[in-house]
Amino acid sequence: MKKLAIAAAALVIGTASASAADLAARPYTKAPAPVVAVYNWTGFYIGAQVGYAWGDNSTTEFVTATGVPTGFTRGFNTDGFVGGGHIGYNWQFGQFVFGLEGDIEGADIKGGYRLANLNGTDFRIDAQASIRGRLGVAFNNSLLYVTGGAAWADMDHTYVFANTLFETHSSTRTGWTVGAGWEYGFTPNWSARLEYRYTDFGSFRNNSIFSFPGFTYEHDPVFHTVRGGISYRFGGPVVAKY
Repeated sequence: MKKLAIAAAALVIGTASASAADLAARPYTKAPAPVVAVYNWTGFYIGAQVGYAWGDNSTTEFVTATGVPTGFTRGFNTDGFVGGGHIGYNWQFGQFVFGLEGDIEGADIKGGYRLANLNGTDFRIDAQASIRGRLGVAFNNSLLYVTGGAAWADMDHTYVFANTLFETHSSTRTGWTVGAGWEYGFTPNWSARLEYRYTDFGSFRNNSIFSFPGFTYEHDPVFHTVRGGISYRFGGPVVAKY
């Protein structure tokens, strides 16, 4: 019996050792890599924006018949709020995003001056629009971009004689605009943006008929505008990367 017990104990110990060896030899399995969300900027989008514009303009006087300047020039500041909608499309290639965007806005941008004799100029923009290209670099759901293109604005220049006779010249002016911005996608389809743009409408002249007959007035409006906006993009879901 003693020999049998010793043999049984040896068998148990050998089996346990073999089991321990088998456990030590089990292969190591690496945990799967975490899923990383990659934001996709490609797609058609629409949105709305509001902002504040400020700038400079001037009135320079010329003799209409000869085009000779009279020596009178008066600069003045302009400012006001803008707001409207935008529409566009983005294409994303790797980290780079290319896009085309148009916007249209109502505006209440005003400015002007009065001299001691109460002669002067009043200025206003009540609507404006632009078509621009966009080029950006995406850091997942954060997009830094530059933008530039053509701009239009409906402008009124009113020439005032003695603060009693008002002569308004209305025209749609074409200019150019450039800027930069930051857009942040806070859901797969919604994004918010903050943008600055500089807009220049060049120089142009109006012939006064009633207020100051025989004289022409040249203007050169330029603007700085800061806008905040929100956009909804159709399609282009967030995809998973392993």
